Amino acid sequence: MSKRRPVLIVGAVIVIAVVVAFIAMFVVNRGNSTNTAKVTRGSLIATIETVGQLTARNPVAVHSTLTGTVKLVAVKPGDAVQAGDVLVQIDRAPFDNAVQQAQSQLANAETALNMATVQAGSNPSAQQTATKLQADQNVIAAQQALQQAQDQIAATLILAPSNGTIIDVQTAAGTPVGQGSTVVDLANLSDLTLSIDIDEIDVPHVTTGMTATFRLDAYPGTSIDGTLTDVSPVAKTSGGTTTFPATVTFKSPAGLLLRPGMNANVSIQTAVRKNVLLIPQSAIRTVGKRTFVTTVSNGKQTEREIQIGLSSGGQVEVASGLSEGDTVVLH
Repeated sequence: MSKRRPVLIVGAVIVIAVVVAFIAMFVVNRGNSTNTAKVTRGSLIATIETVGQLTARNPVAVHSTLTGTVKLVAVKPGDAVQAGDVLVQIDRAPFDNAVQQAQSQLANAETALNMATVQAGSNPSAQQTATKLQADQNVIAAQQALQQAQDQIAATLILAPSNGTIIDVQTAAGTPVGQGSTVVDLANLSDLTLSIDIDEIDVPHVTTGMTATFRLDAYPGTSIDGTLTDVSPVAKTSGGTTTFPATVTFKSPAGLLLRPGMNANVSIQTAVRKNVLLIPQSAIRTVGKRTFVTTVSNGKQTEREIQIGLSSGGQVEVASGLSEGDTVVLH
């Protein structure tokens, strides 16, 4: 056995050497394999991506003109209403009592006026004249108080001011309501806009009139085109991010049941470059303010400095330094 051991050792060394040589060859070959791409000519559309929500363009907040307690809520979100329909009823019992008191006060004022008129006769004294004048004023005040009380009775029925759809109800039966508080929000659902937020980095690249395309989460298969019609000059900050509110107007497509609050993914087209040279973003390298690519021709690699334009979707516009059909190395 001691005589065969050197043979075994030599054989093992030969096997290891073959394996190492194979691995080295594989690594070298793999290193020589280079991913490349051709310089092509085409169109580049630069876009800004954001999200948004549908909102009613001119929602109507319906207010209570009284302070009282809600007796009945006659509508719910989603209900279609006509102008004059009852939305909310306020308990009228306290206002009925106010009418009765006003009627009693008016009756007393009229009685007092009659007595003052009789006492004054045809030749009243100055005191009698003053008393009659005061009685007249008391009757007028009592009439106004009665009219106000009767108006309040009418106001216990809160009516729809126009045709539309209920988008929010902000009260419930049995709850108190204050004068001027909103009880119902009403909107025309055929007149919606898309509210979006534009990142402060993107704001310099957008102007009103640009095309905005969006897809609603509720209808992901439908692309809707709109127009950027307003960008707020005032920023808002949330969670460390600064954005500018903006509005997209659009025409509602037929057959879609759109509702305020629906979420959308939005793409704003900021620029279009037609018939330009394009290379993948991964082909370029930047050094300071200079941009370089590596080209391949007849197996030889060459560094070239280029000038670039727009970039979008992983593609970069080449303004100078390359020609259509050139081959560039991808990194």
